[in-house]
Parts: sequence; C-alpha cells; structure tokens
Amino acid sequence: MILEAFIAQVEAIAQASPVYRLGGDGSDGTCDCIGLVIGAIRRAGGSWTGTHGSNYAARYEMRELLPVTDAGELCLGDVVYKARTPGQAGYALPERYKKGPDQRDYYHVGVVTATSPLEITHCTSPGIVRDTKLGKWTYRGRLEKVDYDGTSQEVGTMVQAATVVADSGSKVKMRSKPSASDGLYWEVPVGAEVQVAEITGGWAKVRYGDRTGYMMAAFLDMDGQEAPEEGGSAESVAGGGLVTVQRAALQEVYDALGSILQGG
Repeated sequence: MILEAFIAQVEAIAQASPVYRLGGDGSDGTCDCIGLVIGAIRRAGGSWTGTHGSNYAARYEMRELLPVTDAGELCLGDVVYKARTPGQAGYALPERYKKGPDQRDYYHVGVVTATSPLEITHCTSPGIVRDTKLGKWTYRGRLEKVDYDGTSQEVGTMVQAATVVADSGSKVKMRSKPSASDGLYWEVPVGAEVQVAEITGGWAKVRYGDRTGYMMAAFLDMDGQEAPEEGGSAESVAGGGLVTVQRAALQEVYDALGSILQGG
C-alpha cells in the first residue's frame, strides 16, 4: 500500500476517537497503540497475521529500526517507539524475545502523521493522543508493508500553488475525499498556501504540509487572481449560464450539505 493510504487510515481511526483497550485495532470502537498501526494497514487493504504487539512489530515488521535524537530526523509515516533497556523501571520484555540479540522492550508505538509542525499520533489510555514534541520517542523505522516512495498519480504531479481564501471565518475544510459528506477533514487557515494537483468537478486535490486532501476550488486563489473582497462572489457556469454565488453563502451550503449527508 502507498504511504498516502496508510496515513489516511491512521487518521480515520484517530478521528473516530476509539477507547483504549488492549487488543483493539479500531474496528470495534476500541484500540491500543499497535492496534492503530495494524488497523490502518488492514483498512488500507493490507494484512497483519503476526502477533498483536509492539515488540513483535519492532522486530519483524520494520525495514530497519534506528535511534532518533532530534525531531528533524522524523519523516511522514515513520513508526516511532518508546523503549526501555534491561534494568530500567518498567522493563518487561516478553520471554519469547529474550533469546534474541535486541533486548530492548519496545513498550509503546506511534505514527508520525505530520512533521511541520511535528505530530505523532498514538493510542494510550484513555484514547488517541497527538504528541507535538519528541519526548520519550527514541526509535524510528519504516514498515515493510508500506510503500514510502509511491504516491498516487495525482499527488505526484503538483501543478501550481494556490492561496486559501474565504469571506468569513479563519479556516477552510480540506477533506479526505471530494465529497461534502466526508467526515474526515482537516482545517486549513485562510491565507495558507497549498499545492494543487488537479481540479475536477469543482473539487481541487491539494497538498498542505504533509497532508493531501480535497478542497472546493471556489476557496482557492490561483494564477495570481485576487480573491473577492468581503462580500464578494464566486462564479461558475451552469446550464450554459453564468451563476454568481456569494462565497460565504457557498460555505454555509457546503457545510449544511455535509451535515445532512452524514445524518447529523
């Protein structure tokens, strides 16, 4: 699976706010630290047949495992671990791993879901947590099951920069899918610059920081065109005629439609 798909599913599980439970993978409203990784892999079309445990993952599911001392060393999609060495308080390496050369106890795991600013998403009691500092995360690696170099065709073809604009409010929603009913979204500040890959059916596929998603093209200022002034309008052609829509009204309709389609 490509990295984009893995990260999207980590975010989907996190957005669902699962309750912490050992053995959970997000499929039943519960999750634990390695379950966040396992669940994302399964949702993205992969499989996990090994042990449900962070020590197993660190030893058998990583391409390599490297020490990390600075947040600048981390990349999007890195799987990070907290570890204890023999003699440290809390050290509890399962017996089945004690015959191996690596005697560290990788007791907790998370996923780097953004690097600028840093965001490490992990599941611990009582649920999903987002770390913004390196803290006790001391090892990093890449999963064997994830293609970290592959991207979707659209994401791999960045065509131009655009500025996020809106008549009212300070943020615009960037959704994981080109649909107002998609409940997984991130809020992008007005004035931020995004990279546009393509525009289809009024939706633009954009990259903002480490994330890729979809935003209504009406909220993007491209090709140096000035955004409408306060109370200005967005225009589109429909049925052969020119339709003028207040951008603020468009945002209200857009959000209302999403709420209706989600049943809320």
